[in-house]
Amino acid sequence: MIKDHVYLRGFNRSYTNWYYHGEHLPNDPYPLGKRGVDDIEGNDFDDYPLDLLNEAQEEFLNDPEKFDNFLSDADKPLFDGCKKLRLPTMVKFYNIKAENGVSDKCFTQFLAAFKDILPFANCFPESTYEVKKTLNSIGLKYEKIHACPNDCILYRKEYADMNYCPTCGLSRHKVNKSKENRKLIPQKVMWYMPLIPRLKRLYRSAEHSENLIWHETKRVKDGKLRHPADSQAWKKVNYINPEFKSEPRHIRLGLSADGVNPHRSLSSRHSSWPVFLVMYNLPPWLVMKRKFNMLSLMISGPQQPGHNIDVYLEPLIDDLIELYENGVQVYDGFKKEFFNLKAVLLWTVSDFPAYSNLSGLSTKGYEGCPICCTNTSARRLANGHKMCYMGHRRYLPANHPDRRKKKAFDGTEEGDMAPLPLSGEQILQQVQLVDFKYGKTQEK
Repeated sequence: MIKDHVYLRGFNRSYTNWYYHGEHLPNDPYPLGKRGVDDIEGNDFDDYPLDLLNEAQEEFLNDPEKFDNFLSDADKPLFDGCKKLRLPTMVKFYNIKAENGVSDKCFTQFLAAFKDILPFANCFPESTYEVKKTLNSIGLKYEKIHACPNDCILYRKEYADMNYCPTCGLSRHKVNKSKENRKLIPQKVMWYMPLIPRLKRLYRSAEHSENLIWHETKRVKDGKLRHPADSQAWKKVNYINPEFKSEPRHIRLGLSADGVNPHRSLSSRHSSWPVFLVMYNLPPWLVMKRKFNMLSLMISGPQQPGHNIDVYLEPLIDDLIELYENGVQVYDGFKKEFFNLKAVLLWTVSDFPAYSNLSGLSTKGYEGCPICCTNTSARRLANGHKMCYMGHRRYLPANHPDRRKKKAFDGTEEGDMAPLPLSGEQILQQVQLVDFKYGKTQEK
């Protein structure tokens, strides 16, 4: 259809540059900071590494000498007379490695070969270990949390020192068939990237800090839906919590989760679940940029967690509660001051099966609509053996002619009125009435 339209009507001649698809306008009305070699080549994976060091100063408070060494590395050219610096080159090469899935062994061989090509007195890294050791110091840390293979618990807090699951009795570690004393290997691991340090790092950058208040300072406020700040959810948070509204630097987040197959094979049933957080304070053209989409959790497979995903969300929920109720002290690089940062989760974005897992409600069967619940108009097809959701005419005005049509629909007239959608509090009450036990071996 698109091809036919192009052939018949021609291409839109007014199209010159499309800023939202990554093209740069001659007079960019929204300068987004430095545009170095990385921006020219279309890579938006990170800021200039000197900016990364400035944002990471908090990590070096206990060792200022180490930070001075990193600054000297950032300013050090690869060799005498070279305009390329050591640290930016390492960041760029490692990004290529990560994007293309290059193994550590192959990357080490490549670095060694490239080092030999350069002039003799050069400071180019010669191993993957050397690159990782440098970049890990300015990067953000993550936590590896052991989990029960049956998704019963996470081995943290009161379960941190346990070796067996208190719910199903399964061992925390894999069985070592060898008699040698080898390192204990956990049966299942979840990776958690703490939210609070990442927000602190963002606000240390003057550029990011300024962009995070764009919704208040530069957004067009004409009553039209131009930004999530114009949505009902955003306005409801402002109404419920006026203190939250008074500080535009407070973060509004959205959560997205879904299963992926990392093995790139359709025949494999492996399903790992990443959980992302999106910051809606940013301008629309930055919200979906990769650097601002925060991977918060990675739940390893091979089976999807299902309704037990609540177990894995515990660390993230703890951080969100802390951010909403108490807040954390954060340095604002734009206004050059400390302030108490708070955050709220506005909504979740997912497909219908994942929506069922996150909400704890059913999205199939006779009560397949999580909004209508018991008022869902459902019918099972006798021949197709599938559930069919009808009752759409209930949402028409009472005197609409389509309500009286029989042959065009299911042979009946529609006299019922549209059900009132349940509020969030009512849905929460229904979920709390269910005596749910986590774990695959438990009866649900």
